[in-house]
Amino acid sequence: MATSVTVQRLDSSGPEASQQLCCAICGTPEGEIVYRSTLADATIRDGRIDPYSAHYQINRCPRCGLVFSSPIFDTEQVRELYVASTETNIAVGEDANGRRTMERYYALLRPALTRRERVLDIGCDVGHMLDIARLDGFSGLHGVEPVGAAARVAETIPGATITTDFYEDHAYPPDYFDLITLIHVVDHLVEPSMLLERAWKQLKPGGAIFAVVHNSDSLLARALGERFPPYNLFHNYFFSSSTLARLFQKCAFEIVDVVPTYNSYSLGFLVDKTPIPPIRRVVARVVTLAHLNALVLTIPLGNIGIVARRPLASSDDARSRR
Repeated sequence: MATSVTVQRLDSSGPEASQQLCCAICGTPEGEIVYRSTLADATIRDGRIDPYSAHYQINRCPRCGLVFSSPIFDTEQVRELYVASTETNIAVGEDANGRRTMERYYALLRPALTRRERVLDIGCDVGHMLDIARLDGFSGLHGVEPVGAAARVAETIPGATITTDFYEDHAYPPDYFDLITLIHVVDHLVEPSMLLERAWKQLKPGGAIFAVVHNSDSLLARALGERFPPYNLFHNYFFSSSTLARLFQKCAFEIVDVVPTYNSYSLGFLVDKTPIPPIRRVVARVVTLAHLNALVLTIPLGNIGIVARRPLASSDDARSRR
């Protein structure tokens, strides 16, 4: 899970991957190479690397099957990818569709809630999940969002308290939250177990946790291979349903469900994100001529969600097991 450091310079002037990751589930230090690093071909704009233009070396753990990046940038370089970002996760024109997606996520987790008082959304982006929780009765709305452009939008949610610190740098009380959500966060982490163990302590006994990640075992991932869009510099781990459940179980959560999730996007947006340029150009022309760019589709896009909870026990008993 944790890191040792070895320096690997890809060329005399290009970006450098120096942090060696281990399997986040079983700690195996080495993996079988799935795809070689493409960092040497990364796009540099205004002195900054485009995180979507390359990926690290992609490996598979020979013991548990978890797919992970290694080596990756050092901790400060990883943080800089987020701090330097000037965009939210919601594309122009897709705000309503982004909210529809969050409403579907909330519907998945809601049956696991025992109380609706305080919620923490780690990586809250523009705050849709917090606002949906507010409308369902949550009064304590807390969000973590290091990307300033997104945090400023989230701060407009009535009653929301947003921090631009990284989650591990911000203190929350133990036994405090009824719900913690992590939408496309766990797969970005360097040490996901450390975050989940911290979240476990900050949840109330019986509190729910919900996470969404890309599914490395999905039909889309298999069809696209190395072109699978999540293979980029933002992602360190690539989970399947089984490896995601094993990670949460390792961190003492009770698993409620692991399910495919659905996303809402306009057809024009989906076509624009097609990773094979010749296909993208042909389909884009057809869609434009047919005036279908604004058509909204709600479809599975190779993502999975996990609903889990901290075991329902007294705080003292729970801590003694930790």
